Amino acid sequence: MASVFTRLGKTTVLLGLIVPALAFAAPRHKKPEAPPVVVRIGALVDQSSSSTSPDFKDAVALAATQMNKAMARAHAPLRFEIVYGDTKSDPAQTLTEAKRLLGQEHVQALVSDASIDTVKVNGLNYDPASTLPKVPVTCFQCSSSFFHDPTVTDPDPVVQAAERDAGHWLFRVFYNARFEAAVITRLAIEKAGANKAGFGSRLLIGVFADAGHRSIAEAIPKVLPELYKGPAKVDLHYVTTTANIGPDWSSVVNGPEGTPNVLVVAMLPGHSTEAIRTYRAAGYKLPIVSNNSFRRDYILKQIGPGANGLEGSSVLTADRSRNGADFMRAFHVAYHHRPEVTASGAYDSAATLMLAAVVASHGGGGAKALTGADIRQGLSGIDASDGRTIMPTIAGFTLAAKLARAGRPIAYHGAYIAGGWDANGEMYPPLVRWVVEHGRFVEREMYACTPAQPLCPPVPMHKAARHAKTHAAAK
Repeated sequence: MASVFTRLGKTTVLLGLIVPALAFAAPRHKKPEAPPVVVRIGALVDQSSSSTSPDFKDAVALAATQMNKAMARAHAPLRFEIVYGDTKSDPAQTLTEAKRLLGQEHVQALVSDASIDTVKVNGLNYDPASTLPKVPVTCFQCSSSFFHDPTVTDPDPVVQAAERDAGHWLFRVFYNARFEAAVITRLAIEKAGANKAGFGSRLLIGVFADAGHRSIAEAIPKVLPELYKGPAKVDLHYVTTTANIGPDWSSVVNGPEGTPNVLVVAMLPGHSTEAIRTYRAAGYKLPIVSNNSFRRDYILKQIGPGANGLEGSSVLTADRSRNGADFMRAFHVAYHHRPEVTASGAYDSAATLMLAAVVASHGGGGAKALTGADIRQGLSGIDASDGRTIMPTIAGFTLAAKLARAGRPIAYHGAYIAGGWDANGEMYPPLVRWVVEHGRFVEREMYACTPAQPLCPPVPMHKAARHAKTHAAAK
């Protein structure tokens, strides 16, 4: 018994020594962490007209969700909020919403969609009467060839300044319409059979466009002589009103120059849907090619069998590489279906602004309040030639936050394209030829489009997928 008590006594003594020691070593209460810096991104996306899909808003939301999870994992003192504005594909509505997001919601950057909307948004950066802060704008459906053209003119000085963009506020996550004009013209020549023996004395291309595609309509006559050496002419027609698209076809098909050999439809999705539907209903038989806007799965459901056989050009749904596949997988997990074309561009438009904020926020290792000018500067730092590759995933964004905190360079390989921007804020994605077969878009051919290849020659698919990266590396 004595030995037992002795052992217990020793144990009691030891415990008596350990408990005070543990109490002395217990950590003191940590100083509460400062709340994270919140960056607000405005997303001007058509959410309610016939020219849109919910996929575009969902893609922006996916980018924000992934980025905020990444910031938490990296213990980065940044969080992002997306504030939406419904453009309704109406320039006046877009301008009202842009002013609300900047003046009332105090966003520090803006995502925009189509050209007709984006020119109004970027115009706020150049309007001398505006008291709103200047912010960077990324756009994902803005194909206008007037953007970043230093020689473009417009009767409205604000529109002209917004299109020239001398201050470099606009970053295009899309293609330039002068490239699509080259691809569309190639398709039109082929559809008309103009290069075949026995073709008539003159090629006549009828173009039916809306106000949102004035730049591509005007580019087709300019590029045609470079692609077709025989006698040729382009007959331009513009939509009078949406309700009048059906009757307008009569003046297009029976134009002042005669009946065209082939027709080009260059319109927003809502207009192009009505144009193809009414054309088929009227029983016209002339071959048609369409621009990028028609390539929407929901349009095929609306038109039905009448869309079969239609051909046109578009961008890819996502980049043909691992980064594009990562986006497609994440989108499917989140929303249980494949995204529409240009949803990857909406995703990258938001993701690039958030990554730019991550890069810009780390001065001396700590986050700071950001201005639009800070984020614009940060956009030049997310595609460094010596940067670590950042994929469009939570893990990729986590790595970006850690590297930015350490002052190390990054190179974002996006969902839409891995290339990044040139000095003017331009991207050069490959374009693809599609045909509607059995209610599906089937890709037939790809084209490499860069300033060095303005006529967009056809190339094997695997080479076209890499051309933009090669161009970006050489810029």
